Amino acid sequence: MKSKKVILIISVILICAVLLACLSSCKKEEDNNNNNNNIVNTGNGGNNNPDNGLTGDKSDNDYTSREIADAVIAIYAPEDFPEDGLEFFFSGAAENSDNYIEPEKIGNLINKVPRPVQEFDYLDDFALYVPAGQSIFEVSVLKLKKEEVNNIDSLKILLEKRLKRVSRGELINYAPQELPIYENAKVIIVSNYVILLATTDNSRAENIINDMLKSGNNSSLANDDKTIVGDGVPDVPDIEIETENKTESEPETNKPVSMDEIVNVEPEILFDIDQFKTLVEDKPEQDNQPEQPDDSGVRKTAVPSVNVKNYSHNTSFMIGGKCEVGAMIRVTGGTEEIYTGSDYGDYLVEVPFSNEGTTTLKLTAELDGKLPSEETAFIVKPQKDISFYEDNGAYGVILGYNYMSYFDDCLPDYIGSNLINDREIEDLTKRTQKRIQDLRDKGCDAEIVYLLVPNTVRIWPEDMPRRYVEEKSDTLLRQWKQGATAGGATVIDLTDVMMAHKYDEFKIWHKTDSHWSEYGAYLGYVELMNYIAKKFPDAAPRPRSDFEFYNKEVNFGDIYATLGLELSDLCETSVFVNFKFDPPHFNPDYDTGHVNIYDENCIMRMSVRPLHVRVQFQHITESNLKGLKLPSVYIFRDSFEGPLHAFYTDRFSYANYRGMWNYNFNLNEIVKENPDYILYIISERNIKNVLYN
Repeated sequence: MKSKKVILIISVILICAVLLACLSSCKKEEDNNNNNNNIVNTGNGGNNNPDNGLTGDKSDNDYTSREIADAVIAIYAPEDFPEDGLEFFFSGAAENSDNYIEPEKIGNLINKVPRPVQEFDYLDDFALYVPAGQSIFEVSVLKLKKEEVNNIDSLKILLEKRLKRVSRGELINYAPQELPIYENAKVIIVSNYVILLATTDNSRAENIINDMLKSGNNSSLANDDKTIVGDGVPDVPDIEIETENKTESEPETNKPVSMDEIVNVEPEILFDIDQFKTLVEDKPEQDNQPEQPDDSGVRKTAVPSVNVKNYSHNTSFMIGGKCEVGAMIRVTGGTEEIYTGSDYGDYLVEVPFSNEGTTTLKLTAELDGKLPSEETAFIVKPQKDISFYEDNGAYGVILGYNYMSYFDDCLPDYIGSNLINDREIEDLTKRTQKRIQDLRDKGCDAEIVYLLVPNTVRIWPEDMPRRYVEEKSDTLLRQWKQGATAGGATVIDLTDVMMAHKYDEFKIWHKTDSHWSEYGAYLGYVELMNYIAKKFPDAAPRPRSDFEFYNKEVNFGDIYATLGLELSDLCETSVFVNFKFDPPHFNPDYDTGHVNIYDENCIMRMSVRPLHVRVQFQHITESNLKGLKLPSVYIFRDSFEGPLHAFYTDRFSYANYRGMWNYNFNLNEIVKENPDYILYIISERNIKNVLYN
């Protein structure tokens, strides 16, 4: 009897132990589930690892970059993220996964050069939540190896440069809602972590980082003087960097400077008033008016009006305004004599001058059959701290001759600094072959077609400043075409078409804007649909008579918008189109110009081109034409698709447009739609963005 009682007691004890173990296990699972539910899966990212290590006690630098990045991302709601979502890359991801990033692609992401980033050799690990499209929202975490902590400044500079490569002008045109994120973006250093924060509320992210790294008293997060970087926002003092060996901080003299203080400062133009009066008489009422004839009866060219007179660099000066239509503009006195054409009476020149003493620049206009105009003089001297390009988002603008301008991300293509080697071409071929084979294995027969729009400088190299030398022996464009076509893709290169039409009655390219004109887009439309019509005759392009092209003077475009100019300063006469039919998506109204956007105080914050805003995000169109056999298409694109959009929406029965600049190739989604074509519409300067994608 006694033994039975002992057995019963032991059984009760065992049952209780099992129950307690089950309850403990359930509680642990519940905690893990709750933790996972707080992690937002954005784009291809998110935290798919249930044991993310955030619940245990860790020392300040035991967290992986991925754990920190995931924890930060988890605090934001879906509406905080960009419409096109985020891509997520981290070190150690499987090579075939969406989270793997090649070393070359890291280089393109960070430096806009498809080469591995040397500074990444200093890292223990990294995690990058980066925008899939044209956006600024980002959380990137770099964790240095303890023995490499002395190189932490170079990593900070690297991420600061990444922010500065974002063009404020591009955001104004395509993602104006992102400007507050852009203006508050920052790079912080905590222990051996370098973290880029460009979110809707960075303070929330800093609190999470504080909690995780136990750095509540660390001045790098507790100090109000955070490091803020980005075009349009000047650098302010570096936060303190605390390591075992050193503590560094910037001098207190570098205090934050407001945007108003920078943007509204009038460039200093020094002159001796007596000398100035002898050089040019001030006759504002005669500006841009025909001069009286001299004794020989020959009239003088009108004195150009001057609406723009700014230092653009410490030793260069911009002058722009109106002149007689067809006049040539001459500026002497600088280190280079400028002699350049105007455009429908508009002109803008950039004049380099000596880095010593004062320089007198003399501006005249010259028109065939007339004498040169009277001179207008500008007496300038070298400046010390002109950061106009950086502060106003104009970094990356090249002002050429004949009113032409370029974004300098076309420069590597022009001078050949981005050429790839034979192995990389072969790898591109293999990636293309694999992509096509993956489609075929899943029963999708879609043809991959690239519509390639050449860089402006490829068509007008004569307007590039003489300081740049064109590489003519080889180009990335040719190398990429070689690799892509060898892999089975079709490349429709529009270079020859654009060259054949560069002197047409209508512009094929805007001169103050980085995009082709509506007439240039029409030419691309004809080439594309003529190719598609080989398999689908009903998709042939509409006749020219369905389009009415005309010239109109409008506000300048996106390149000049980055120069910090007022919309009334300069204009451009360019070509627009009326459709003599109803496009199925919408009538683009190309010449409606800019739409002004005001803040809560009724102060104009920006001026955007409504066309790009209307079409840049993912959407679907269907043809409004009945009884025709039309193909379906899945489209990847950059902003060059905008002017093309209304031309070809009725040529495809069904078109799925990915968000602009979102090149994520989702195999399963594409196979599910089973399109006839997978179409990429990209400019030459965006080849780098699809080269490794």
